[in-house]
Amino acid sequence: MDTNDSPTNPLTYWDYIATDQLFQLQKPLTDAHDEMQFIIVHQTFELWFKLAIYELRAAVDALDAEEIQRGVHLLKRVASILRTSLHGFEPLMTMSQQGYAEFRDALHPASGFQSSQFRVLEILLGIERVTTEGERVEERFYWENAVQAGHTFTNFMAKYHEDLVASYDNAKQRNVRALMLRLTEKATGRTGVEAYRYLLSNRDDYPLLMSLAEIGRDLQQAMLDFRLHHHKVTVFTVGEHAAGTSDAHKPGHPSCAAYLLGVIKDRSTIFPELEEALTGPAH
Repeated sequence: MDTNDSPTNPLTYWDYIATDQLFQLQKPLTDAHDEMQFIIVHQTFELWFKLAIYELRAAVDALDAEEIQRGVHLLKRVASILRTSLHGFEPLMTMSQQGYAEFRDALHPASGFQSSQFRVLEILLGIERVTTEGERVEERFYWENAVQAGHTFTNFMAKYHEDLVASYDNAKQRNVRALMLRLTEKATGRTGVEAYRYLLSNRDDYPLLMSLAEIGRDLQQAMLDFRLHHHKVTVFTVGEHAAGTSDAHKPGHPSCAAYLLGVIKDRSTIFPELEEALTGPAH
Protein backbone atom coordinates (compact mmCIF):
# COMPACT_ATOMS: atom_id res chain seq x y z
CA MET A 1 0.00 0.00 0.00
CA ASP A 2 1.27 3.46 -0.87
CA THR A 3 2.01 5.26 2.38
CA ASN A 4 0.87 8.51 0.79
CA ASP A 5 -2.69 7.12 0.82
CA SER A 6 -2.58 6.45 4.53
CA PRO A 7 -4.65 8.75 6.80
CA THR A 8 -1.62 8.92 9.10
CA ASN A 9 0.69 10.01 6.28
CA PRO A 10 -1.41 12.02 3.81
CA LEU A 11 0.07 13.59 0.72
CA THR A 12 0.69 17.31 1.27
CA TYR A 13 1.02 20.26 -1.08
CA TRP A 14 4.58 20.95 0.04
CA ASP A 15 5.65 17.35 -0.49
CA TYR A 16 3.90 17.04 -3.87
CA ILE A 17 5.73 20.00 -5.42
CA ALA A 18 8.81 19.66 -3.21
CA THR A 19 8.79 23.20 -1.86
CA ASP A 20 11.44 22.52 0.77
CA GLN A 21 13.82 21.18 -1.87
CA LEU A 22 13.05 24.09 -4.21
CA PHE A 23 13.80 26.62 -1.51
CA GLN A 24 17.25 25.09 -0.98
CA LEU A 25 18.28 25.74 -4.60
CA GLN A 26 18.91 29.49 -4.28
CA LYS A 27 22.53 29.98 -3.25
CA PRO A 28 23.77 33.55 -3.77
CA LEU A 29 27.53 34.03 -4.02
CA THR A 30 27.49 37.55 -2.57
CA ASP A 31 25.55 39.70 -0.11
CA ALA A 32 24.13 41.85 -2.93
CA HIS A 33 20.39 42.31 -2.49
CA ASP A 34 19.52 41.80 -6.19
CA GLU A 35 21.33 38.49 -6.59
CA MET A 36 18.47 36.45 -5.08
CA GLN A 37 16.07 37.87 -7.67
CA PHE A 38 18.57 37.15 -10.45
CA ILE A 39 18.91 33.50 -9.42
CA ILE A 40 15.18 32.86 -8.99
CA VAL A 41 14.27 34.47 -12.32
CA HIS A 42 16.81 32.36 -14.21
CA GLN A 43 15.80 29.18 -12.39
CA THR A 44 12.22 29.95 -13.38
CA PHE A 45 13.27 30.42 -17.00
CA GLU A 46 14.80 26.95 -16.94
CA LEU A 47 11.64 25.43 -15.46
CA TRP A 48 9.53 27.04 -18.20
CA PHE A 49 12.01 25.73 -20.79
CA LYS A 50 11.71 22.24 -19.31
CA LEU A 51 7.93 22.36 -19.61
CA ALA A 52 8.11 23.76 -23.15
CA ILE A 53 10.45 20.93 -24.19
CA TYR A 54 8.13 18.36 -22.61
CA GLU A 55 5.15 19.70 -24.55
CA LEU A 56 7.15 20.21 -27.73
CA ARG A 57 8.25 16.58 -27.77
CA ALA A 58 4.62 15.50 -27.37
CA ALA A 59 3.66 17.81 -30.25
CA VAL A 60 6.36 16.28 -32.46
CA ASP A 61 5.04 12.81 -31.66
CA ALA A 62 1.51 13.92 -32.56
CA LEU A 63 2.55 15.48 -35.86
CA ASP A 64 4.67 12.45 -36.74
CA ALA A 65 1.53 10.33 -36.25
CA GLU A 66 -0.40 12.83 -38.44
CA GLU A 67 -2.55 13.84 -35.47
CA ILE A 68 -2.55 17.44 -36.63
CA GLN A 69 -5.27 18.75 -34.34
CA ARG A 70 -3.52 17.45 -31.23
CA GLY A 71 -0.20 18.74 -32.53
CA VAL A 72 -1.65 22.22 -33.02
CA HIS A 73 -3.14 22.15 -29.53
CA LEU A 74 0.20 21.25 -27.96
CA LEU A 75 2.12 23.81 -30.00
CA LYS A 76 -0.30 26.50 -28.84
CA ARG A 77 0.54 25.44 -25.32
CA VAL A 78 4.28 25.78 -26.04
CA ALA A 79 3.74 29.30 -27.38
CA SER A 80 1.77 30.16 -24.24
CA ILE A 81 4.55 28.80 -22.02
CA LEU A 82 7.21 30.82 -23.83
CA ARG A 83 5.15 33.99 -23.60
CA THR A 84 4.53 33.39 -19.90
CA SER A 85 8.28 33.07 -19.38
CA LEU A 86 8.76 36.55 -20.87
CA HIS A 87 7.31 38.07 -17.70
CA GLY A 88 10.48 36.96 -15.92
CA PHE A 89 12.30 39.81 -17.60
CA GLU A 90 10.05 42.39 -15.90
CA PRO A 91 11.58 42.14 -12.40
CA LEU A 92 15.05 42.13 -13.98
CA MET A 93 14.20 45.51 -15.53
CA THR A 94 13.84 46.90 -12.00
CA MET A 95 17.51 46.13 -11.36
CA SER A 96 19.90 48.98 -12.09
CA GLN A 97 23.34 48.62 -13.62
CA GLN A 98 24.74 49.52 -10.20
CA GLY A 99 22.68 46.79 -8.54
CA TYR A 100 23.85 44.20 -11.04
CA ALA A 101 27.44 45.37 -10.75
CA GLU A 102 27.39 44.47 -7.04
CA PHE A 103 27.40 40.75 -7.85
CA ARG A 104 28.10 40.28 -11.57
CA ASP A 105 31.86 39.78 -11.14
CA ALA A 106 31.13 36.77 -8.93
CA LEU A 107 29.30 35.11 -11.85
CA HIS A 108 32.27 35.19 -14.24
CA PRO A 109 32.51 33.25 -16.52
CA ALA A 110 28.99 31.78 -16.24
CA SER A 111 26.58 33.03 -18.91
CA GLY A 112 23.06 32.56 -20.21
CA PHE A 113 24.84 31.31 -23.34
CA GLN A 114 25.24 28.08 -21.37
CA SER A 115 21.51 27.29 -21.23
CA SER A 116 21.36 23.93 -22.97
CA GLN A 117 17.56 23.76 -22.75
CA PHE A 118 17.15 26.81 -24.98
CA ARG A 119 19.34 24.99 -27.54
CA VAL A 120 17.11 21.91 -27.27
CA LEU A 121 14.05 24.09 -27.95
CA GLU A 122 15.72 25.34 -31.12
CA ILE A 123 16.60 21.80 -32.19
CA LEU A 124 13.05 20.52 -31.67
CA LEU A 125 11.66 23.48 -33.60
CA GLY A 126 13.96 22.67 -36.50
CA ILE A 127 17.19 24.69 -36.62
CA GLU A 128 19.75 23.34 -39.07
CA ARG A 129 23.43 23.01 -38.43
CA VAL A 130 25.61 25.27 -40.54
CA THR A 131 28.09 23.87 -43.04
CA THR A 132 31.49 25.46 -42.56
CA GLU A 133 34.05 26.00 -45.29
CA GLY A 134 37.77 25.98 -44.73
CA GLU A 135 40.42 23.38 -44.11
CA ARG A 136 37.64 20.88 -43.56
CA VAL A 137 33.95 20.96 -44.29
CA GLU A 138 31.81 20.13 -41.28
CA GLU A 139 28.41 20.81 -39.79
CA ARG A 140 28.25 23.00 -36.72
CA PHE A 141 25.54 24.64 -34.66
CA TYR A 142 25.22 28.33 -35.47
CA TRP A 143 26.40 29.29 -32.01
CA GLU A 144 29.66 27.41 -32.55
CA ASN A 145 30.51 29.89 -35.30
CA ALA A 146 30.11 32.86 -32.99
CA VAL A 147 33.18 34.69 -31.77
CA GLN A 148 33.73 32.49 -28.76
CA ALA A 149 36.72 32.00 -26.47
CA GLY A 150 37.54 30.96 -22.96
CA HIS A 151 35.96 28.88 -20.25
CA THR A 152 32.37 29.93 -20.97
CA PHE A 153 32.41 28.16 -24.32
CA THR A 154 34.72 25.25 -23.52
CA ASN A 155 32.86 24.34 -20.32
CA PHE A 156 29.54 24.40 -22.15
CA MET A 157 30.90 22.25 -24.98
CA ALA A 158 32.41 19.75 -22.55
CA LYS A 159 29.15 19.33 -20.65
CA TYR A 160 26.46 19.54 -23.33
CA HIS A 161 27.85 19.32 -26.87
CA GLU A 162 27.68 15.54 -27.23
CA ASP A 163 24.09 15.40 -25.96
CA LEU A 164 23.03 18.29 -28.20
CA VAL A 165 24.50 16.61 -31.27
CA ALA A 166 22.63 13.42 -30.35
CA SER A 167 19.42 15.41 -29.89
CA TYR A 168 19.96 17.04 -33.27
CA ASP A 169 20.58 13.71 -35.00
CA ASN A 170 17.46 12.22 -33.43
CA ALA A 171 15.38 15.22 -34.47
CA LYS A 172 16.57 15.62 -38.06
CA GLN A 173 13.32 14.28 -39.50
CA ARG A 174 11.22 14.63 -36.37
CA ASN A 175 11.14 18.33 -35.61
CA VAL A 176 8.36 20.88 -36.03
CA ARG A 177 9.78 22.45 -39.20
CA ALA A 178 10.33 19.10 -40.94
CA LEU A 179 6.97 17.67 -39.92
CA MET A 180 5.01 20.81 -40.84
CA LEU A 181 6.59 20.74 -44.28
CA ARG A 182 6.11 16.99 -44.71
CA LEU A 183 2.41 17.17 -43.85
CA THR A 184 1.88 20.16 -46.13
CA GLU A 185 3.71 18.52 -49.02
CA LYS A 186 1.71 15.33 -48.62
CA ALA A 187 -1.60 17.17 -48.60
CA THR A 188 -0.87 19.57 -51.46
CA GLY A 189 1.21 17.36 -53.73
CA ARG A 190 3.84 20.11 -53.95
CA THR A 191 7.30 20.41 -52.43
CA GLY A 192 9.12 23.03 -50.38
CA VAL A 193 8.03 26.63 -50.70
CA GLU A 194 5.51 25.72 -53.41
CA ALA A 195 3.64 23.49 -50.96
CA TYR A 196 3.11 26.43 -48.64
CA ARG A 197 2.21 28.74 -51.51
CA TYR A 198 -0.48 26.29 -52.60
CA LEU A 199 -1.72 25.97 -49.02
CA LEU A 200 -1.99 29.73 -48.62
CA SER A 201 -3.84 30.05 -51.92
CA ASN A 202 -6.28 27.33 -50.96
CA ARG A 203 -6.49 27.85 -47.22
CA ASP A 204 -10.20 27.06 -46.94
CA ASP A 205 -9.53 23.53 -48.20
CA TYR A 206 -6.92 22.81 -45.51
CA PRO A 207 -8.12 24.27 -42.19
CA LEU A 208 -5.96 22.05 -39.97
CA LEU A 209 -2.81 22.67 -41.99
CA MET A 210 -3.52 26.40 -41.95
CA SER A 211 -3.85 26.23 -38.16
CA LEU A 212 -0.53 24.40 -38.05
CA ALA A 213 1.16 27.03 -40.21
CA GLU A 214 -0.29 29.82 -38.07
CA ILE A 215 0.89 28.33 -34.80
CA GLY A 216 4.28 27.72 -36.40
CA ARG A 217 4.60 31.42 -37.10
CA ASP A 218 3.34 32.21 -33.61
CA LEU A 219 6.03 30.00 -32.09
CA GLN A 220 8.62 31.67 -34.28
CA GLN A 221 7.48 35.05 -32.97
CA ALA A 222 7.48 33.80 -29.36
CA MET A 223 11.12 32.74 -29.70
CA LEU A 224 11.99 36.08 -31.27
CA ASP A 225 10.16 37.92 -28.48
CA PHE A 226 12.23 36.04 -25.90
CA ARG A 227 15.45 37.06 -27.65
CA LEU A 228 14.29 40.67 -27.94
CA HIS A 229 13.41 40.84 -24.24
CA HIS A 230 16.78 39.28 -23.37
CA HIS A 231 18.55 41.90 -25.46
CA LYS A 232 16.51 44.70 -23.89
CA VAL A 233 17.26 43.69 -20.31
CA THR A 234 20.94 43.22 -21.18
CA VAL A 235 21.19 46.76 -22.52
CA PHE A 236 19.38 48.05 -19.43
CA THR A 237 21.38 46.18 -16.78
CA VAL A 238 24.78 45.74 -18.44
CA GLY A 239 24.95 48.50 -21.04
CA GLU A 240 24.92 48.52 -24.81
CA HIS A 241 28.68 48.39 -25.23
CA ALA A 242 29.78 46.35 -22.22
CA ALA A 243 30.76 42.70 -22.07
CA GLY A 244 28.62 40.42 -19.94
CA THR A 245 29.78 38.02 -17.24
CA SER A 246 30.90 35.62 -19.96
CA ASP A 247 34.53 35.49 -21.06
CA ALA A 248 33.28 34.31 -24.46
CA HIS A 249 33.71 37.59 -26.32
CA LYS A 250 36.97 38.27 -28.11
CA PRO A 251 38.26 41.84 -28.44
CA GLY A 252 36.64 42.14 -31.87
CA HIS A 253 33.23 41.36 -30.41
CA PRO A 254 33.22 42.64 -26.82
CA SER A 255 29.61 43.67 -26.40
CA CYS A 256 27.14 41.19 -24.94
CA ALA A 257 24.22 43.23 -26.30
CA ALA A 258 25.77 43.36 -29.77
CA TYR A 259 26.19 39.59 -29.78
CA LEU A 260 22.55 39.08 -28.82
CA LEU A 261 21.41 41.55 -31.47
CA GLY A 262 23.41 39.66 -34.09
CA VAL A 263 21.70 36.42 -33.11
CA ILE A 264 18.30 38.13 -33.38
CA LYS A 265 19.12 39.29 -36.90
CA ASP A 266 20.46 35.93 -38.03
CA ARG A 267 18.15 33.50 -36.23
CA SER A 268 14.69 35.09 -36.26
CA THR A 269 13.33 32.71 -38.93
CA ILE A 270 12.65 29.13 -37.86
CA PHE A 271 10.39 28.13 -40.78
CA PRO A 272 12.11 29.61 -43.87
CA GLU A 273 9.96 27.80 -46.43
CA LEU A 274 6.79 29.17 -44.88
CA GLU A 275 8.25 32.67 -44.59
CA GLU A 276 9.32 32.66 -48.23
CA ALA A 277 5.83 31.59 -49.28
CA LEU A 278 4.35 34.43 -47.26
CA THR A 279 6.76 37.18 -48.26
CA GLY A 280 8.28 36.11 -51.57
CA PRO A 281 6.81 36.51 -55.07
CA ALA A 282 4.03 34.12 -56.04
CA HIS A 283 4.49 31.80 -59.01
